[in-house]
Amino acid sequence: MSVSAPAALAMPSVGACENCGAALAGRFCHECGQAAEPPSSTVAGVLRALAADLTSVDSRVARSVIRLLVRPGELTAEYLAGRRVRYAQPLQLYLGAATAFFFVNAYRPFVTFDPATRRVVSSLNAAGVSGDMGASVLDQLTARGISLPVFQERFEAAVAGYLPVFLVGSVLLFGLVVAGFHRRARRGYLAHAVFALHWSAFYLLLMIADRLLPDQKPGRGPWGAVLAAIALAYLAIALRRVHAESWLRTVPKAIGLFLVYQMLLTVWMISAIAVAFTLLL
Repeated sequence: MSVSAPAALAMPSVGACENCGAALAGRFCHECGQAAEPPSSTVAGVLRALAADLTSVDSRVARSVIRLLVRPGELTAEYLAGRRVRYAQPLQLYLGAATAFFFVNAYRPFVTFDPATRRVVSSLNAAGVSGDMGASVLDQLTARGISLPVFQERFEAAVAGYLPVFLVGSVLLFGLVVAGFHRRARRGYLAHAVFALHWSAFYLLLMIADRLLPDQKPGRGPWGAVLAAIALAYLAIALRRVHAESWLRTVPKAIGLFLVYQMLLTVWMISAIAVAFTLLL
């Protein structure tokens, strides 16, 4: 049966993606993901598209943060199962938490120097170090004409500058430790790195809450113990949800990983103090 010319003209033709040239078979290109429809030529259309994009991003981030906080390990499990479109990427989520951590650290530093007592104090929940400035160091500052308030400002700035190195290094190292604790799982490092990103994002948010509470000494007293218990319980639930092991196997691993993470924090604080003093003296 022949097709008339008007009917043939009415049949939809297969278009090509304007970005990569691949044949289109739907609303989005299967090669690069660009929308098949061209951008709107009106201001109203551009604003509608922008609002839709922002709403989509905001909803993914909000959904991810809620899951991160109330469903330990679920984001990692969803990512490893291939269900990734509905959530923010692990690195994106971690960088967001790290950025918020930076802002809070600028407001209330996690490593401080008190000019009145000449004492360095640092605390991140269960991990904490402290020490006094020796007389020899004070003599060096005096000889160079540097007052203690000026040293405090420079010291805390130097520690803050070292913070990004720690944030990156801690995730990489913790991912390796998680992989070592789960050698039998036979998963690649990426799976353990995703878990480390999600866990670290949660822990940073927990430390932000610790630091923002009024009239509290972060990491000290009953509140510090409560935070440590929350973090340990979260880690255990997350491990069990991702690796599906028994509680008998999960709890010791969670305790071991929590202690290792606290050791990483302690090493960072000691090294940050050492680097700051080396740069300033």
